This record gives sequence, structure tokens and C-alpha cells, in this order.
Amino acid sequence: MSDADRVKKVLQKNFREQRDHVAEWMSEPANRARMYDRRVEKILEPFLADGAQKKLVPAAMRDIRYWHLMQAMQQSFNNGPHPQEQIALAGLHAFWHLECAHAIMESDDPAGYKLYLKDFDTVSLMLALGWPDHAIRLADTLFDRWDEQEGGAGNIAWEALPQYVPWLSIKLYRAWSGDEIDLYAEPEDDQLDGFAGLAKHVLHEDPAVFTKALLQAADFHVLGSGVDDYDPVREYNHWFLPVELLAACRIRELKGLEMPEVAHPLFEASPLCRLHPPVAVPEDALLAKVLPAFAKVTGTLDLDV
Repeated sequence: MSDADRVKKVLQKNFREQRDHVAEWMSEPANRARMYDRRVEKILEPFLADGAQKKLVPAAMRDIRYWHLMQAMQQSFNNGPHPQEQIALAGLHAFWHLECAHAIMESDDPAGYKLYLKDFDTVSLMLALGWPDHAIRLADTLFDRWDEQEGGAGNIAWEALPQYVPWLSIKLYRAWSGDEIDLYAEPEDDQLDGFAGLAKHVLHEDPAVFTKALLQAADFHVLGSGVDDYDPVREYNHWFLPVELLAACRIRELKGLEMPEVAHPLFEASPLCRLHPPVAVPEDALLAKVLPAFAKVTGTLDLDV
């Protein structure tokens, strides 16, 4: 079996598995009730009433993010158009989930939240959506929290637990932003295996060099998708939302570099696997109520992005 045939075979198997998983999750009465019966909003009622239970907010943001993500994936897996509203809402709630958790830790009444290396994947999602200001803000938040919290980002030696997507996301962000970021146990580019070329050549002026690196990374993404600790793409919801690959493409666009047409089975698998024009940052009625109140209670959340 050729490498190309192997990629297609694995991709088809994973597609069926994740499509069925999303359909099953969406059909669960408890999951549907959480949003359609507005139960998540009800969870936040005590906080909105008196601001006393601010620790409810990050968890609610996380749950709402996941619901919108499942909606986006369901539409994407069923030959629908690009679910830009749903993926934008998922991205926005992912952003505020991390920002609110950080704000609580910076407040006079901190809780035991920790932000980890894997949370940097959300920076790549911000870039994929075309939200560079959100990417910069969130990256700064993560770096600040890692400096403050015990154990840093939870990053350990590469040989003990390789974390491919977060480290690639950090390297891509550094290439784009120019920030000097010194992190413990960062792997060398070559240790990223199939992602190494993308880490090295995301800003290469020759589009052919970038294309080769992107295709190698796409193969590596597909063949490395799994749920075991040592699988390169072990975040289940990234199998068909390749944030690290989309971020690399957006970075070239933001830098004014040529973004060639690239054909690969992964990019054709569903609309969420392809780069689209930047989506507008959506307005959300619940966030409009919660965030100002949360900022007032904590005194540490900056609402300007």
C-alpha cells in the first residue's frame, strides 16, 4: 500500500468514527437540554444575581464552547456549508473560558485553575479564524500564567511525553509574532517529525517549499490522529479541525506571503478542514451580560481585545 493510499484509508476510518461520535453526542437528551433548555444560562443565574459565585463562569464558557463545536462538526460532517457562525461562537467561548480562568487566578480570591501547554492550541484556533488580536492577547495570557503558576505549563521532557500540536503551535506563533519565548523543555524543530518542515518553513518565501512542508504535515496529522498519550494528534476534536495547519496558512496570509493552492485529502474531508476568509467575531447575548459583571467582580478581566 502506498503512503497516499494509507493516508486515505486512515482518513476515511477516522471520518466515520468521529462523524458517528458527534451524531451520538448531539442526540443525547442531556446534551441537547443543556443548550436548548438554556440550562447553561440557568447555571449562571446565581452569579448574575449577586456576583458571588464567579467560579461558575469559566466552566460555563467551556461547556458552551463544546456545544457550539459539536454543532459545527455535525454540520461539517454532513456536507453542509462552512459552519462559520458555530465555529466562531466555539472559538469565542474558548477564548473567554481561558481568559476568565486566568482572571480568577489573578483576583483577590483565586481558585485552583491551571492553564497548560495544550491550551496553546486555542491560539492556533484564533489564528485559523482570522482573529490575530485574540491570538496575541491569549498567547500573552498563557505566557503570564505559566510564569506565575507552580509547574509552569506542565511541560515535561519531550522523551517522556511528546506534545506535537501545542509545541508546533508555539513555534508557529513565534515565527509570526517575533516574540522571544523561552520555555522549559522545548523540543528542537527536527524532533517534531512530520511537523518539522512546517515549523522551519512556515514563512519561507518560496511557496513550493511551504507547500511541501504543509503536505508532509497533513500526512503526519492524519496518520498521527489517535487518543493515546503518544499519538501526535491526540486531541480528538482536532482530527478534523487541524488548527495547527490552518494557523500556518493564516500566518502566511497575515505576512503577505503567497498562499498556494494545496490539494490533500484532509483539506477536502470537511469544511472545517480548510482555510476560509476570516470570520467576524460574533456577538453573543449571554457573554454581553456575563463578561461585564465578571470583570467588575474580579477586577482583573480586560474586556478590550
